[in-house]
Amino acid sequence: MEHEQNSAVELTLDGRVYVVRVWRGEPQPGMMAGPAWHATVREGTTGVRRTFGSVDDCIEHLYGELMRR
Repeated sequence: MEHEQNSAVELTLDGRVYVVRVWRGEPQPGMMAGPAWHATVREGTTGVRRTFGSVDDCIEHLYGELMRR
């Protein structure tokens, strides 16, 4: 068990922490009918929050952040 705890600490030090919230909301104007998925990402270390009109946009943002660092 001690090894697992040490591994978690190492991952936190070398990694990034993001809180992702996904929900269904009203469709955006000009988009297909029906509820649309939205997402919010908050970076755990800085608290910076970004909101996205689609899950695809959110994933693209996260991918860009991870590739940039």
